[in-house]
Amino acid sequence: MSTITKLSRRDFLKTTGFAGGGLLLGLTGTAAAAEAAEHTAFELPPFVSILPDGAIQVGMPASEMGQGIHTGLAALLAEELKIEMDQITSMETIHHPVFRNGPVSYLTSGVLNTQITGGSLSMYAFYGAFRKMGATAREMLRGAAAERWSVSIDQCRATGGRVTQVATGESLGYGELAKDAARQTVPEDPPLTSPADYRLIGTRVPRVDTPAKINGSALFGIDIELPGMLYGAVRHCPVFDSKLSGVDDSVTKAIPGVIAVIPMESFVIVVATNTWIAMQGADALVLQTTGGDPGFGDVDIDKRLQQALDGSAPGAVVATEGDSEAALASAASRMHFEYTVSLQAHSPMEPPCATAWITEDRCEVWAPTQVQDSTAMIAGMISQFPPEKIHIHTPYLGGSFGRKTSPDYVVPALVASKVTGHPVKVTWSRTEDIQHDKYLPPFRVRIDVGLDDNGVPGSLSAKLAGPSPSLPMVQMVGQYFPPWLGEDGYDWAVCVGMFDFSTRAGSYPIPNLEVGYVPTDIPVPVGFWRSIGTVHNAFALESALDEIAHARELDPIALRSQLLKDNSRALAVLDRVTEVSNWGGTLTEGRYQGMGYIYYLECYQAQVAEVSVDNRGRVKVHRITCVIDCGQAINPAIVEAQIQGAIIYALSATLKRQINIENGRVVQGNFDDYPAPKMKEVPAIDVHIINSGESPAGIGEAGTPLVGPAVANAVFAATGKRVRRLPIMRSDLS
Repeated sequence: MSTITKLSRRDFLKTTGFAGGGLLLGLTGTAAAAEAAEHTAFELPPFVSILPDGAIQVGMPASEMGQGIHTGLAALLAEELKIEMDQITSMETIHHPVFRNGPVSYLTSGVLNTQITGGSLSMYAFYGAFRKMGATAREMLRGAAAERWSVSIDQCRATGGRVTQVATGESLGYGELAKDAARQTVPEDPPLTSPADYRLIGTRVPRVDTPAKINGSALFGIDIELPGMLYGAVRHCPVFDSKLSGVDDSVTKAIPGVIAVIPMESFVIVVATNTWIAMQGADALVLQTTGGDPGFGDVDIDKRLQQALDGSAPGAVVATEGDSEAALASAASRMHFEYTVSLQAHSPMEPPCATAWITEDRCEVWAPTQVQDSTAMIAGMISQFPPEKIHIHTPYLGGSFGRKTSPDYVVPALVASKVTGHPVKVTWSRTEDIQHDKYLPPFRVRIDVGLDDNGVPGSLSAKLAGPSPSLPMVQMVGQYFPPWLGEDGYDWAVCVGMFDFSTRAGSYPIPNLEVGYVPTDIPVPVGFWRSIGTVHNAFALESALDEIAHARELDPIALRSQLLKDNSRALAVLDRVTEVSNWGGTLTEGRYQGMGYIYYLECYQAQVAEVSVDNRGRVKVHRITCVIDCGQAINPAIVEAQIQGAIIYALSATLKRQINIENGRVVQGNFDDYPAPKMKEVPAIDVHIINSGESPAGIGEAGTPLVGPAVANAVFAATGKRVRRLPIMRSDLS
């Protein structure tokens, strides 16, 4: 558990730029904080600041990219501080070493030692700390009031930003008490609010970022403007792994407003007086390139994945239990399956963009980033400044879905600023974004299952083949991130969801298991995509279980209930989804249902998809019903929104979108050939939350992985044809 400390006002002002005065509190006591204090000049922990005028400022550890984390963490603080949400006057995402995520139970390393907004970690990581910080401030304010009135602290009640003396009704505002509170001893274990007394936790608190996004005052990465700013665009070598051998920039330099053309190893930066001119200049470039594999395409990807599955290498060990080989050999019957997931781009609404300003003694970066530490590391490498002279500002992110965990898009802005001596904002075009993304890795999964006389799986062997998204991050920013990558090639990011240790608590307790992962290299950059490895692993496992159920004439939910009969939370989810989805009931003519279950990010979840398929193989999803137990739902409205958004995002990758590679490059280039679902195509999405009262779990990615298998299983119910590859192609069904 983190502890709370009073802060040095001088360092507070120097590091954050927030107004000083009054009571300043922050987190300390974590391993990351101790390491930071030992190795950097930043000694100011994250904070809550209560100023003499009553203003309350909050430093946030997580990037706000539409997932509502600022609202959730602020509600925790406000719950314990006994204030209303509108009494928090400002909140910012702050880059600071103590905001590195500490122990995370579902990571193999146990500690994710970096400041990151990803993996649905933020609420999980900072739930206890923000509650404790609010409670600490409350108790210090009560203590200050007790001394002022010469009464027992028990006679002082905190509510609504004021402390009231119970006997007399006299009250003082938090601002009036802030100076005295700052002299109070920090309590080690302040009492937390009982669940029976929650005012904000578990309620639909309005989002704190909504007003600014409605009135236009919200600041996104693409909105940054600085004095003397220049603007940039990029043009990459089209073939992956190719390098520049020459650039014809004569037409570009003749365009009025173009300031500079800066060639790098595999891309060119055009700097101009505005973004439109910079993009025109980038379009006019003629690149000469060398290297890469201009003959590489989709067929080659499939060939490499199949060769990895067929090879003798067992791969890195993902899970092992019992004796899978012997159990398979003695099983009453066996079934064999293979499933494939194709490349997908992220395509957030706000394309990659960043602003950098390198001066003689300082480097500042304004980046809509998910990983502040890697952004700072790249800034230090390019500016050659020590950490104390690197300052990372995190505006709102206009979406990300994992794209902005990679700091590659920050490099052009840093280089351009260093070359020109001006602040430079570089914005990628949509085509550059889609054709030079860090894609969802393509994967092929092979599963062999041994069944008992009742058709219940008693043994399972699985082999995963696909590229590692973690390895490129190690190559770019160093071994400190990500920490879970094993020397044998094990990559948690692609193994999660296939009986890896992080999902065993709520997954199927099959007694004989063997799962291996074979890293499979392709010349296409891959990265972290919303819900990472559970995309292919849930598709494979939940499709296989559906095949088993139908082959044995078992109800798919009943089969899962049988496997999970000793897990009360899982059974509650399955029972509820059976009820609310009308599973097995009478449906509108021509509609069919399919389902899937998953334990992911410590959430128990089931989804039922209701679909129809016409005689031309066109799939229409009419309804998706989701039941989820994510522990204590801090804000049910945000949980619902996250699940709904994740389902829509997954539907696009299930039915509409696919990245194709031809001649060593991406075919698609914009939303005309990489389309998002239209409003009329979005089904009804019903989200039902089971509030089990357990600790809050991750929610941002939870809704994505089940869409593929639930829809695919419903398509089988409708057509009798098995879907073994995502996205679902009409040609496979017509």
